[in-house]
Amino acid sequence: MGSTVSGLRVAVTGASGFVGRHLCRRIVGAGGQVVAVVRAGSPRAGLPEAAERVVEVDWDRGAGAAEAVAGVDVVIHLAAVLWARSWAEFERGNVGVTRTLAQVVAQASARTGAASPRLVVCSSLAAAGPEPGTGLLRCEEDEPAPVSWYGRSKLAAERAAAEVADRVAVVVVRPPIVYGAGDRAFVPSVARMARTGLVLQPGRVRRQYAVLHVNDVCDALVAAAVRGQSVVPGRRASGLYHLADERQFTMPEIVGVAAAALGGRAPRVLPVPLPLVRAVAAAGELGLRPLGRVPLLSRDKAREAGLGWTASARRAHAELGFVPRVGFEAGLGGAVREWAAHR
Repeated sequence: MGSTVSGLRVAVTGASGFVGRHLCRRIVGAGGQVVAVVRAGSPRAGLPEAAERVVEVDWDRGAGAAEAVAGVDVVIHLAAVLWARSWAEFERGNVGVTRTLAQVVAQASARTGAASPRLVVCSSLAAAGPEPGTGLLRCEEDEPAPVSWYGRSKLAAERAAAEVADRVAVVVVRPPIVYGAGDRAFVPSVARMARTGLVLQPGRVRRQYAVLHVNDVCDALVAAAVRGQSVVPGRRASGLYHLADERQFTMPEIVGVAAAALGGRAPRVLPVPLPLVRAVAAAGELGLRPLGRVPLLSRDKAREAGLGWTASARRAHAELGFVPRVGFEAGLGGAVREWAAHR
């Protein structure tokens, strides 16, 4: 895409996560320096050996945050809570952490006299909400309409970052479903359905989904850091970019690609009534509660089921030069084969 971070120092929060590990390698490979920002006790496996340093941050107290952003040119904020048992947990983990980080970034120039680092917030299409109507792709200018606690918390996190937009160049990126090697959620779910030859489809309507390979997400985040237009206080949808592949897919199509990669046949489709989806989610939460865990299909995720999740990436294409490099068949095929090889 013509965007480069060569010579830049980039702090990456959530550096030990799925996207974070890929992004750190992408930055280092392009000649940038990485400050890997992780929560205390987070796994270090997968962090790039070439990372300049690793900083642990206690986000509840803000301890370590100033050290993490000291002397960097860009902060890319990936750290997020994806599954939680309550709105309070989502609010603390997504909104509170983002607000703390944004305030620390805004204060960086006051401490050093230098310009504040640019802040790129990796949000989610869940913050925008599902497709606004049959056959329509959600655009940045559409009024946000999140349907889940997760989506609401990501939208609130965007707004928390925008609170410092008068002092910091803030850019917000909303990826759709992200997949690739090392994904522990979407790829395993799709691969298991491919192996069984059965697609469990919430509701009777075959909705479409926007999906994007992790490498393309990393390219877009780098482009946003280098070229992205920043949020203008009071101007809705400014500094905001939706990401998506050029194609949208139904779940049977997605599982079909995975099945072909594993040498299987096209799967059969089993519509699952939405009340049953919600009941299964509630039962899963109840069963895992004694272990302090939240299932992948939680009641919150069930709120997003049966809806179409599509987006237009026209603005990202025009302003960031964003063009997905990884074809869906090759990308998902490689990811599910990598998953299968480690089972």
